[in-house]
Amino acid sequence: MIPITDEDIIYEDPYLIAVNKRAGDVIEAVTGEDEPLEVKVSKFLTEKYQLSEPAYISAIHRLDRRVSGLILFAKTETILQSMQYLFKARAIRKTYWAIVKNPPDRPKAKLIHWLTRDQSQNTSFLHDHQVDGGLKVQLSYQILGEMDGYYLIQVSPLTGRPHQIRVQLASQGSPIVGDFKYGFPRDRRSRAIYLHAKKLNFSHPISNHPMELQAELPNDPFWHPFAQW
Repeated sequence: MIPITDEDIIYEDPYLIAVNKRAGDVIEAVTGEDEPLEVKVSKFLTEKYQLSEPAYISAIHRLDRRVSGLILFAKTETILQSMQYLFKARAIRKTYWAIVKNPPDRPKAKLIHWLTRDQSQNTSFLHDHQVDGGLKVQLSYQILGEMDGYYLIQVSPLTGRPHQIRVQLASQGSPIVGDFKYGFPRDRRSRAIYLHAKKLNFSHPISNHPMELQAELPNDPFWHPFAQW
C-alpha cells in the first residue's frame, strides 16, 4: 500500500487536485480491496494542511484499476457537480496513450460503435450497429510511432464508457499490451494495462481559465522508449 506523496500531485488549488495514478490503484472503496486512491488523497491533504477532520475528496471521473495516469478529484461537492456537468457536456478533452503490438490497419481514424455491458463479468462488447441497450461510443486515434516492434497510439475518446478505449482498439486487431481480457496474450510481464491517461483540457469551474494538465509516463521500462514523444 503506497501512500500519495508530493511527486504524485500534478496540480492542486482550493477546488481541484489532480493525481498521477499508478497502475494497480483502485479509485473508490470496494469490499476486500486495497486502500482506494480517494482515501489516500484525503489522507495526504489532511496531513498536509493539518486538518482536524478528513479532507473531502471525490473522484470526478474514473480509470480502470490496471490503467495509469491523470485522475482529477474535487475538493467540494459543488465543484464535483460542476465538473461532472462538464464531462457529461463533453466540454473536457481527454487524451490517452496506449502501447499495442499489432497496429491498426489505418494510421489515423475515427471509430464509432455501440457498446453493451455484462456487469457480472465486468466486460464490454461492441456492435457495428445500434442494438437494444447499446450506448454509442466514439473515439479518434493516431499512431505516433514505433519502437522495438511496439506501437504508441494516441487516443482521444469523445465518449466515456467502461472499457471503451480498450475494447475499441481491440476491435481493430490492436489489443493494448497487458489487456488479457480483450485479446492480448497472457504473460507475467506486469499487472499493468499499458494505457495511460495523458492529458485533460478544460475550463476551470471557478475562474473559467483554460486548463491543460498532463501526467508523466509511469516509471516502467516498457514505457521508457516512448518518452521521446
